[in-house]
Amino acid sequence: MVTSARPRRAAAPESGRRPARPKARAVYPYAFYLPAGIVYTVIFLVPTVMAFYFALTRWTLFDSTFVGLDNFRDFFAEQNLRVGFRNTIVYAVVTSGLKVVLGLLLGVLLTSNLRLRGFLRSVVFFPVLVSTVAVGITFSVLLKPDTGLVDKALGVFGISGPDWLGDATTALLSVALVDVWKGVGLATVIYIAGIM
Repeated sequence: MVTSARPRRAAAPESGRRPARPKARAVYPYAFYLPAGIVYTVIFLVPTVMAFYFALTRWTLFDSTFVGLDNFRDFFAEQNLRVGFRNTIVYAVVTSGLKVVLGLLLGVLLTSNLRLRGFLRSVVFFPVLVSTVAVGITFSVLLKPDTGLVDKALGVFGISGPDWLGDATTALLSVALVDVWKGVGLATVIYIAGIM
């Protein structure tokens, strides 16, 4: 009886097991996490831990004393805290509300069949491109009492304007309206994109 010689098969690995990879290849992909991890630690984790430490200590120029929650008690006992919260809420509501409403109205207007539609879109968006510092300087000059352009324009009609930025009753609203003027162009562009 003649038997044919068959080549022997290699032993199949056990089911579900992969051949072991070299350790260097297994570590290699994780090396790409290192730069992001360093940046995250330096920019986020370290300042967060230091902020908690500073919040619980009282500092002089050369040393610090642990005071626990005394800093927070002092903060909430501050008399001007309510005024600050109220002004922040008023400012946020006025600026956000007006940007949304005016942006929608201008967006609808500037998607209609106007002859100067392209030019008006540029005019509305231009304040967004201007530096915030430049806007602040310009409006502080325009709103100066007596010598500012706004007061001079009101003086033509016999109206004496208030101290727009120096009076507590008008300063918040004046700054809010300047912020609306600067930011409404961005809201308008978003609405135009949505309408079109």
